Amino acid sequence: MEKYLICTDLDGTLLNDNHQVPKKTRRLLRKLMKEGHYFSVATGRLFHAANEFAKSVHEEAFTIASNGSIAASKDGIFHQIKTDNAALIKIYDVCRAEKVRAFFFSTDTVYFVGEMPSHFKEDDDKERVQAVKHVSINERETFLTHVDDMINGLIVEENDISRLHDLRAELEQLPNVHFLSSHHNNIEILPKSIDKAVAVQTLAERLGVKQENIIAFGDGENDLGMIEYAGIGVAMGNANEALKQKADFVTETNDKEGIYKFLKNRF
Repeated sequence: MEKYLICTDLDGTLLNDNHQVPKKTRRLLRKLMKEGHYFSVATGRLFHAANEFAKSVHEEAFTIASNGSIAASKDGIFHQIKTDNAALIKIYDVCRAEKVRAFFFSTDTVYFVGEMPSHFKEDDDKERVQAVKHVSINERETFLTHVDDMINGLIVEENDISRLHDLRAELEQLPNVHFLSSHHNNIEILPKSIDKAVAVQTLAERLGVKQENIIAFGDGENDLGMIEYAGIGVAMGNANEALKQKADFVTETNDKEGIYKFLKNRF
């Protein structure tokens, strides 16, 4: 039997608008895994939060977190690449000077500059920064104490979105760092040359799954590399237009069980 590796983003993809994995989708993924196929979440969330969702689908599920900086099986992390410390320090200094909210992630801790954004305190969005600990790093000395633990980061602008364009242009001059976006109001900070596609490739090779047998689902810019790399790249109905143009298929929206409908038809 040809084995497939199914990789899905979380927010706006696997999760519905209530931040839940739809029951029919979960049942089908479990059925496919029982038949010998593989499943992995592939998200920008930090490892702790991503792993919780992966295990809620199946205890044998794989976890790709921090936009490809981390990949893990049930036995633990087997792929981990952190962002260069010098780049993180420069980004921290710029964000503090510009008074822009920034978050830096280890595997289980969120370090944040400024106040936690209001929407991260609300029930609908607080899971996006779900972690064991949240640590304020408004003091530079505190930041430097923890920088060795930081794998990747996120810059958020809630009010003047146009500021992000100029800020990203400035930060992209830095060496050894890479930027993507998972939402119109953020900038994702990653190690150079790392994205979800790198981790998906690493996982597929580990499992012996052919590239043409990788099915990837996503909805945002940070899913683009994964969608292009997969043999079968699927954009959600709610995905941005750039992703839809690059995908092999477009399915229903995340709130209409797009993953379930595509996989049910495929298998």
